[in-house]
Amino acid sequence: MGSSSSPYLMTLLPLLLISVSVFTPQVIGCYSSIFSFGDSITDTGNLYISSHNRSFHFFFPPYGETYFHRPTGRCSDGRLIIDFIAEFLGLPHVRPYLELKSNLSAQNLDGGVNFAVIGATALDVAFLAAMGDHNEYTNSSLGTQLECFKEILPSLCNTSSDCNKLLSSSLILVGEIGGNDYNNPLRAGKSIELLVQTYVPLVIKVISSTIKELIDLGAVTLLVPGNFPIGCLPIYLTKFQTSDETNYYNAMMHFYHSPYQYGFMGGTTKACCGGGGPYNYNSSAQCGSLKATACENPAQFINWDGMHLTEAAYSWIAKALLKGKYTIPSISTLCVSEV
Repeated sequence: MGSSSSPYLMTLLPLLLISVSVFTPQVIGCYSSIFSFGDSITDTGNLYISSHNRSFHFFFPPYGETYFHRPTGRCSDGRLIIDFIAEFLGLPHVRPYLELKSNLSAQNLDGGVNFAVIGATALDVAFLAAMGDHNEYTNSSLGTQLECFKEILPSLCNTSSDCNKLLSSSLILVGEIGGNDYNNPLRAGKSIELLVQTYVPLVIKVISSTIKELIDLGAVTLLVPGNFPIGCLPIYLTKFQTSDETNYYNAMMHFYHSPYQYGFMGGTTKACCGGGGPYNYNSSAQCGSLKATACENPAQFINWDGMHLTEAAYSWIAKALLKGKYTIPSISTLCVSEV
């Protein structure tokens, strides 16, 4: 992989899950580091470190209870997809940029840097504000994250040759990003037609531009996930209640059709942690608040808090990305020469 001069752009198909074999690290040494960009699906602590508002519900238990046994700034009960990818590659969990910013060098890079921030958007925050879309969590966008990456790059490599060597041996995870560009206007009551006509082309343009810039900087292997099918999330099932769930299920990933096969006995559309209701989601009693309660076994649930998935679900997704047929080409194929 490292000797190739042609970038690998791995895209993830909308259906992300498939039954795969035991999750074991078998490509150790394939990549020296991971650089990641995104939102709450990938943030491992940036918003937690930067936020002056420590009242955000995902900063409190039971977040993090399954693996870390405490809240870490991750929007789940445990590990995220990026954590499982790092483990699979034999790397430490990718630390947040703001934890490393003040003392970052090639010597203490230690597996990569995560620039993702909860609530981040693909489009610039000022542009979205002009469109009437308010972001209550962060001013971070894909563009600002890319700028942070470019700012620290000189501290990681002194010459263009060193930078090419670093980036060619790194896995670059661009996303998931763009979900909040759609979530915020949808929750504000804007139509899907408006999103499709106005927002979607702009989001695609920004992501495409970012990919090109990363390749120009020397990136060789980029993993670019698509968004989850948001129609099945408890937050939207609660907001747009309907008796017809067929359309949701037709858009679902493989384990939504066969949940028991993956150990998801708690249902496909109900959140593990929440404030009640048919989908256990209540915007006035969100997971982490005093009014919310969590299920006894998150591993039996797909959805964690109405918007994000459980560690168990993220584990299955990571397995499919790494070993299944939903990453083109698969990471295992790219790494086979280095195993």
